[in-house]
Amino acid sequence: MMALHWRRTGPTSDLPLVLLHALPLDSSMWDEVRGELSDVDVLTVDAPGFGGSPSGSDLQRDYEYPEPSLSVYVDALRSCLRARGVDRVVLGGLSMGGAVAAAFTLRHPDMVAGLVLMDTNIAADPQGEDNPRNRAIALCDEGRGNEAVAAWSTTMVSPLASQGVRDALAAQLSRVDSVALGWIQRAMRDREDATGAVSAVEGPVLLVRGSDDPTCKPQTLSALQEKRPTARIVEIPAAGHFVANERPRELAALLGDFYAQVESA
Repeated sequence: MMALHWRRTGPTSDLPLVLLHALPLDSSMWDEVRGELSDVDVLTVDAPGFGGSPSGSDLQRDYEYPEPSLSVYVDALRSCLRARGVDRVVLGGLSMGGAVAAAFTLRHPDMVAGLVLMDTNIAADPQGEDNPRNRAIALCDEGRGNEAVAAWSTTMVSPLASQGVRDALAAQLSRVDSVALGWIQRAMRDREDATGAVSAVEGPVLLVRGSDDPTCKPQTLSALQEKRPTARIVEIPAAGHFVANERPRELAALLGDFYAQVESA
């Protein structure tokens, strides 16, 4: 089977902290967070078609799925972990990464000791032609995928985000691969509701959002908390959707504390 590109840092353990990145970035979005967690076993992967990972369509064929699907990513992630001898993880995902983390938890609840969902909506996408992903897919099919995300360095970050953060995001967004983005957008558009993940996992659940995130609203996390009353909700001030890029130190502190909580349990 083809393998996702991965990176692992910190002291190797039996319980790595696995972090899944947002669309349309790659696992380098975790670099600053990783730097603050040098004493934690952190494992990251690139999504299908992003960073150093094989394309979504190649993985789709390899895992024998008829259409683009988050299940391709879930299967490839499970293979990556098992190849490293990992049977149990603390799993976290931001935005698209959160949807994948939730889908993984539903498929493999025995592997997830704790779950962190950051700036994400893990419900199914609205159906119909007015789904914004359809326009993004159309642009990708025309080789203009960067146009679908070009404004995100402004519209998806906090008004208080530094110019350096905006410039770094803008540079990454300008390099987006249309084919990769089109594949993952189709998979995200057609995903199933995964809100049951918060009650499927036996361990603790942490729900995080940037206070200025325009897409992940407080009520989104409150609805998840209703399914898992013990889940903790934390808002990171002066952060938007890309909280790992905008406030890496604050997010790393939360993740480090959560990891220690799961590890001690």
